[in-house]
Amino acid sequence: MILTVTPNPSLDRTYEVPSLDRGAVLRATGDRVDPGGKGVNVSRAVAAAGVFTTAVLPLGGASGTLTAALQARPDLIKPNAAELAQAVGRPLATLGEVARAAQELRSRGAGAVLASLGADGQLLVSAEGTFHGTAPVAAVRSDVGAGDASLAGFLIAGGTGPGALASALAHGAAAVQLPGSAMPVPADLRPEAVRVTENPPPDLRLSTPATP
Repeated sequence: MILTVTPNPSLDRTYEVPSLDRGAVLRATGDRVDPGGKGVNVSRAVAAAGVFTTAVLPLGGASGTLTAALQARPDLIKPNAAELAQAVGRPLATLGEVARAAQELRSRGAGAVLASLGADGQLLVSAEGTFHGTAPVAAVRSDVGAGDASLAGFLIAGGTGPGALASALAHGAAAVQLPGSAMPVPADLRPEAVRVTENPPPDLRLSTPATP
């Protein structure tokens, strides 16, 4: 028996197109999804050869179910607006609707919800209260990894309360102004430009409403 271990599995989606023409509309003629990751692929090949194999890997369930984790009562979850709308099954058009959706996820097990709202900043809903913050961005160069930088900033500052939210905003704003997936260093941050308010106006509309 051949045992494989894959710490970082994936789902590999492949689209087939007749040709790849730059600037043209591409229509797929077929698609498929395969389990992936080095150990998984080895076990698939071994099994195809008729040899017994066991693949060991972490599984999070079906894609899009990032809410089954609420049963484990995580200290913090960080959805974007679309993910939050999908989690509660309704559109979100105002800060008040975002806050109510976040409270719903807290009632289902999340300790705190840090919602990324794109150009509308971030909303933190926790036992300490509801806080909204924004940070100006001169020009967006790349948003790859910006959410991760924002979460790092939140955790660096203690992972709770408006001070952590301010740090998250400063890190996220700095990250989108850097190339590629570069992570900001302290010299890139502008904490003085961050604005955080408690109990923001519930009727303040999002620049881009989120839909499930």
